[in-house]
Amino acid sequence: MDADPQANLTRWMGLDAPDGPDARQETLYAAVLNAPEQLRLPQPLPAHGVDVIRSCLDLAEVEPLLPGQVMGLQRLRSAIRQLETAYDFVLIDPPPSLGQLSTLAVLAADHLVVPVPAGNKGLEGLNGVTRMVSTFQQVSVPALRIALMVPTRVSNTNLSRDSVEMLRSAGIAPVSVPLSERPSLYPNSQLHGLPVALYDPRNPAVGEIQTVTEELLQQLGEVRHAQAQH
Repeated sequence: MDADPQANLTRWMGLDAPDGPDARQETLYAAVLNAPEQLRLPQPLPAHGVDVIRSCLDLAEVEPLLPGQVMGLQRLRSAIRQLETAYDFVLIDPPPSLGQLSTLAVLAADHLVVPVPAGNKGLEGLNGVTRMVSTFQQVSVPALRIALMVPTRVSNTNLSRDSVEMLRSAGIAPVSVPLSERPSLYPNSQLHGLPVALYDPRNPAVGEIQTVTEELLQQLGEVRHAQAQH
């Protein structure tokens, strides 16, 4: 589920962002801001073996309108719970900023995966994330937790190595193996609308991503399920 108005995930999966006067009805907007009797998630589109609920620029309308809705921040969570018998996992990709859409996505989740770019800026952003999680645990979703922190954009420099070590030593949540900095791979795979494993199957990044996935499944207690699927 793409919860970012920039629709990067949508395009990375090779799909077009919805367009036209009713574009927002093809996004999660329909599940949180329609009339009460019409609240629903839109029909997803298949892409690369998964179902995708797309995003578009019109989704930005949610930010100013959501605070005025009764139980507005809980509506996406309610809509997703209706999918429990249809899917093993529902993944939500929120915007990179801590606004209403990010709050909506976090409150709909049971577990969080937090990418942390190597360097001081990535580590500094952790304070806002941990405060947000703590607040939501107290007032809304007591079981919410950070399942995994993923160091990203890691290079062979002392700064990168120190950043990963500082993240591990902070003890906030489990930390995965790092994802290396690959300046051309990720932008090019997105440009071609292909996940990395399909765009360049032999690239070492594929092994890193698979390892992170396995570590996440282990944290979620889904190792046996993953092995059966493999």
